[in-house]
Amino acid sequence: MPFMHGAVPLRRTYYFLQQGKIFFRENVSVFAMSFHLRPKPEQKGVRDFIFWHWAQLQFNNPKVQLVKHRELEIITPFARAYLDDGREVLFDLEGMGREEIEQQIIQTLGKTEIVRKRESLEAIAKVNPADFGTNCERQCICEVIVHRY
Repeated sequence: MPFMHGAVPLRRTYYFLQQGKIFFRENVSVFAMSFHLRPKPEQKGVRDFIFWHWAQLQFNNPKVQLVKHRELEIITPFARAYLDDGREVLFDLEGMGREEIEQQIIQTLGKTEIVRKRESLEAIAKVNPADFGTNCERQCICEVIVHRY
């Protein structure tokens, strides 16, 4: 199978998608990156970032619209985030590697580790009102008035 050669199949695995470190805050609605397909050596970090991290961004941030602009009439590659309140955050990515780009995005637009842990604990502790049992709101289905008759 020709699609199983090289680094591309690795990016298609569920395990790889879960390893993404960038989780956007709730107020980020659109994130756009602009880059060249044939970059100069100092612009290669943006292309590498998109190659390795774009699928992870899509997987970890399903409520954020992600846009790639290729070959615009630009001089330097950049990223722009549009926030819910109408503000824009602009990043100049000239001369940065993919790790540097990742760290800059995490520091400015990413959720902190404490917020991510709190959200995961809230998701675990979320109580479903349809559940029955000892640790739930109702012990038995007969406690629901509709099911008595």
